[in-house]
Amino acid sequence: MAKVTPEEALKTRQRILDAVIQCLLDPQVGYEKMTYTRLQTMTGISRGGILNHFGKKAEFISALDGTIFNTVLNELNLSSRDAFNASFEVAMTRPNFHAVLQLLISNASHHVAIGHAKAAWLELEDLIEQKLGIEAKEEDLPRLLGRSFFLLTNRKAA
Repeated sequence: MAKVTPEEALKTRQRILDAVIQCLLDPQVGYEKMTYTRLQTMTGISRGGILNHFGKKAEFISALDGTIFNTVLNELNLSSRDAFNASFEVAMTRPNFHAVLQLLISNASHHVAIGHAKAAWLELEDLIEQKLGIEAKEEDLPRLLGRSFFLLTNRKAA
């Protein structure tokens, strides 16, 4: 059997992470229903091959630290409170933003991902306060998150 080069190992790892992102952003799958078997089917990589790169399910979240959070930040305009509010409302209509927000909300109470979700929330709050002020953090963000929760729950029921 030929030895795997570091470049091939990185490509394999990235293929696995791409499948993980697809699972996490799919409201029908998410973290809870993401399994090694599902990832094996999606990637064509053996279960052992996946386990070689990620021995525990929690390692997926650690490996993606920052990647998913950037999906939220890239959609938000933090140049002013009005721009922030408008960009958040528009972003909620985009499937990836919607899925990441749902992921952050659902993982805020999940024992494995709680540390990452909490860190992401705190980072978002700090960034909004730094860029837009305390009012945006204490007034706009809770209102927008409440609206987001409403939209998320209504979409599930539809």
